[in-house]
Amino acid sequence: MCDTSNCEFHKFYRGYCPQIKYRVGKTYGTDTHELAQSTIHLEPASILSEAPSKPTTKNRLPESTGDNKYTEKMVPGYTGYIPRMPFKFGNTYKEDCDACIDEYFTNRNFYDTKSADLKRQVGSYPRLTPISHDPEVRDKLNLYRDTHPSRPILVEDRRALTEPPIPGYCGYIPRIKTTEQGLGARYHRSTKNGLELFAQETASASQRLTGQVPASLDSVPQHLLQGTKSADTRRLYLDDGMIPKYTGYVPQRRFAFGNTYGDTTRGLEVCGHPNGSYGNFLRSKTFAN
Repeated sequence: MCDTSNCEFHKFYRGYCPQIKYRVGKTYGTDTHELAQSTIHLEPASILSEAPSKPTTKNRLPESTGDNKYTEKMVPGYTGYIPRMPFKFGNTYKEDCDACIDEYFTNRNFYDTKSADLKRQVGSYPRLTPISHDPEVRDKLNLYRDTHPSRPILVEDRRALTEPPIPGYCGYIPRIKTTEQGLGARYHRSTKNGLELFAQETASASQRLTGQVPASLDSVPQHLLQGTKSADTRRLYLDDGMIPKYTGYVPQRRFAFGNTYGDTTRGLEVCGHPNGSYGNFLRSKTFAN
């Protein structure tokens, strides 16, 4: 507010004007001019006048280089985050920005100094000597293992490839999504079927390419691998129809209506042919023609 009786508020001023809401019929400039003449303006109290008008800063605020975010001349209208800015009131935008940025750099330098001191103290202590190759430790571990055969804590065997995980496991299990292996069975049974099928397919592909079973399948029972079907005879589209949750592409499926998903797929050539795969079926039809 102005401190003389011969002035008026600027038309773009959006601050508080005493009694302005009770005046009607005149322009903003005329009303504020008359209010400025009739309003008593008091000087600030002495205890407030002694306070500095601008917050003092402890650090030298960085100059703007175009890349740094917090600088000494923050432009009013900047909508990004400024530390501690929501808790500052009563000063101009630049003064509050300078105070907040100064506080931010002060705290950051303080914690950087503490972190450097901690690293320096840790580095000054002597390094511990590893005991993993100590013969005395090895002998005691071997003695414990030999005298406590019912508690195999120190020697833990790897989980077998086809051993199903415990219920609640959220990791990936092959061959149980949108296949006949993952429907109509408990989690333990479905994961076991999926892992066994994955082991069979892996062994079949390895025998076809290299002529031998990979070493990772040595722990798999041989009766599971002996029942492996050749990859050439494993059909994608089964003759008993596709499972309802199968979301892949089925040829000619979108042109069939009025039946369930299983009946529709069973009635299509892609599922009802007797060949090993749909490609062989199409080639047989081509050769027959």
